[in-house]
Order: sequence, then C-alpha cells, then structure tokens
Amino acid sequence: MARAINERDFANPISRRLAQGESLGDDGQIWLDPQGREKVPILNGGIIDPKRHDIPKGTQLYRFASVGDQVEGALRGGWWLERRELDHLIRYAQVEQRSLGYAVRLLCCVPPEWGSALNFLVCVRTRATIAAWRGLARSAVARHKPGPKMPAFTGGVTRITARNEDSDMRVPQLFIPGTRSDGGPAAMFSYQGQWQTEGAVGWVYGSGG
Repeated sequence: MARAINERDFANPISRRLAQGESLGDDGQIWLDPQGREKVPILNGGIIDPKRHDIPKGTQLYRFASVGDQVEGALRGGWWLERRELDHLIRYAQVEQRSLGYAVRLLCCVPPEWGSALNFLVCVRTRATIAAWRGLARSAVARHKPGPKMPAFTGGVTRITARNEDSDMRVPQLFIPGTRSDGGPAAMFSYQGQWQTEGAVGWVYGSGG
C-alpha cells in the first residue's frame, strides 16, 4: 500500500496518546509518589489499545459533529467511522427506537459535556491512503461545572460505560491524526455530503457502500 499522506502526523507519538484518551496536561495525571517523581496519565474516552489501520484511497468515511460546526469545522475533527460502523449505529437506533445521535453517544462513549451535539453527519472520500488509529471505545466520564450565575444543581457527572463484550454495542472507531493541521482536511478528504440527523426532514436512514 502507498505511504499514507498523513504519515508524519501519525508517526508523532502524541497521536496515539490522544487516540487512547490520554490527557496531556498536568491536571490529567495521577501522581504515584508525594514528591511528584512518578506519574501515570488518566485515560478517559478514546479507544482501547489503538492499532494502525491504513485506509485506502477512495474510501468513504463519516463523522458526527454539531450543526453549528458546519462542514469546515466537522472536517477538522479527528474521530471518524467507516460505512460498516455507520450502518451498525443506524440499526441500533432503529431497533431501540432512539435517535442516531443517542446511538453514537452511547456506543462510542461521547459524553454531552464534551460539546458535540452529534446531530450533524458529514461524508468524505479519501484522496489518498490515510493512516488511522483504530480500536473499540473506552468508557468515558465528564463533569459539568455550573457557571457563576447558574444554580449548583445544574452541575453533574455523566458516565458512559463501554460494553464491548456485547456485539450489539461494539463499534470500532478511527482516530485520524493531522486533521487539524493547515491544509490537512483538504489534502486528505474529498467532501461528499452532509445531513442534519435530528430536527430536519432531509435525513433518511440508508445502507450500502
């Protein structure tokens, strides 16, 4: 297979750390001794044991975002799905009679506090071979802190537990390094389409290649 167009970004060790849900800041570390000489990162969300996955040129990929992100903002995100995984989410939403955004949030472990409404879907076709990290969802926890003028009861914690042992709940995800680099999305993706998956009449469940 040809060399990946994002090989340099993929080779950066930080890319795998981000893929596995590692917090890079000091506040995302657990100190193992009082002197602060040893520490381990907190892993929250992301994917378990990320493995390299080369995506061939011409592959269709899908990403969920917020309507307010619009296409440009959505394409700069790192988390993507292949068609098989999108169809799995669609089937789950249909069987459980839930919204598609709910299915993504539950099966991919995306707490609402992380900011994405998951009501906007974009489709792209890869312009070249792309290197991605691939794996199953890791459980995620997020906290909402009330603002200065908000009542305390509006705060809370969301915990989404990954259930990868259940085939109906298991959805491999892709983390693609380099989408935030200047010119990264334009070099990697050819835009194919967009859908507002909730609150609009233009979304129709579908399947296929």
